[in-house]
Amino acid sequence: MRGIQDFRPSLLALIGFFLALGSLLLFVSYYHKAPREKNIISKEMTGIFSPRQKKYTGGDVIKSVTFYAQKELDSKQFIKRHGMLVLRKKAPAIVLVCHGYSCDKYDIGFVRFFLKKYHCMTFDFRAHGEAREGQCCTFGRDEACDVLAAVKYIKSNPELASLPLIVYGFSMGAVAAIEAQAYALSKGEKLFDAMILDCPYEQSEKVVQRGLEKAKINVFGYEYGIPGKTILQRYAFRDWTQPILKFLLKVMANMDGTITDTRICMVSPEESIKKISIPCFFIYCANDDKISVDASMALFNGANGFKRLWITNGRRHFDSFFYNPEKYWYKINRFMEKFLNGELDQKESARISKDKDLAI
Repeated sequence: MRGIQDFRPSLLALIGFFLALGSLLLFVSYYHKAPREKNIISKEMTGIFSPRQKKYTGGDVIKSVTFYAQKELDSKQFIKRHGMLVLRKKAPAIVLVCHGYSCDKYDIGFVRFFLKKYHCMTFDFRAHGEAREGQCCTFGRDEACDVLAAVKYIKSNPELASLPLIVYGFSMGAVAAIEAQAYALSKGEKLFDAMILDCPYEQSEKVVQRGLEKAKINVFGYEYGIPGKTILQRYAFRDWTQPILKFLLKVMANMDGTITDTRICMVSPEESIKKISIPCFFIYCANDDKISVDASMALFNGANGFKRLWITNGRRHFDSFFYNPEKYWYKINRFMEKFLNGELDQKESARISKDKDLAI
């Protein structure tokens, strides 16, 4: 009878055969998968979607982008920002979308669905979204640097630089867009060709004032204004008042400045808008609890050139789209189409429209 040692060479040969076969199969599998994995990793070149996912994009190319913004105007320090760039075939223009306070590039991504004709870029403002550690939101002042950097990134691409650039800002994002355009004009440059501005405030000082006016103390069923309100308003932008002010606005006026690391700074879009003469489309909610109709008129009256103001029946701050998305979609796209077709030159330079049943 043959001993077990007689089978040892055959057993080793069999094990070696299966190891070699397994290695070959792994190599073949990797070889076929490698190009697909490379496409997913190389986001700047191929977009963020794999070939299997492109059925969701309708042929659009969606890229993750990175650019660097100055920490402050004229500063030599820079911070990293992240964005999403959507490229579409035969797009006649590119729209830069600027989100509002406590949002990010993903929260505002829904606007891509009613801007289907255009290239579209969204990005995170400082202290928002990705890479926000150690950063501070300033309600639009330093965020102007982020807008300037986003425009620089867009115009670094020769194909995009040759197209009209329209900015579409919401609340703080609209303020940052106004401040960035005004700053560029002061340097003899121009960022945008047209502006869509949904509920920007007129002055940060007045936003604080309105918030403090709403702040009440309830004592035995009676409401009283907070003590020291006048002092807080006068010194609202000093370091020592910031913690007190943010606490009061959060607890008593539903304006939470603690979710995002924030410093309330002096910003005056109603002064900056006076430098701007490109076509502007302003949108405000009649029932806005943060920005008054007077604010809309201050900015509208200050703008030069072609301008439109639409006051909607929106129920709260930044609610015009959610209140009536079909009408909102129509008006936004109609404004851009008329601008690109040169029809705005033939229209009345200034006009205000209001939704029906407004009590203003």
